[in-house]
Amino acid sequence: MGIGNLLNLYRIQKLYGLICKGIENPKLFNTKEYWLELYKTAITIKEIKKMLKGYKTYIIAALISVLAGLHAMGYIDEATYQTLLALLAAGGAATVSQKINRIEQDIKNKVNVK
Repeated sequence: MGIGNLLNLYRIQKLYGLICKGIENPKLFNTKEYWLELYKTAITIKEIKKMLKGYKTYIIAALISVLAGLHAMGYIDEATYQTLLALLAAGGAATVSQKINRIEQDIKNKVNVK
């Protein structure tokens, strides 16, 4: 087991500990520091990096549906909904654009077009 795998295992255990800490103390869910630490820990885990690499579009679509549900239930107001929706739409458009560019580059590499 290499040092990279040990670090990854440590980060997974830290993420699990943070989630348990949040469940035990729900007031933490209202703090920016808790969510920032949770995000920073999760994004460094190798498996999560791999997941995000191939599924960004699906994740953005899922976030948009959660956002629409929260808006429909009245948890967020119209201005917040529109702002978050615009940010997610921009992220979705950038993800699709990146995928199109990657496909174009793969085609050029296979055909050897210069």
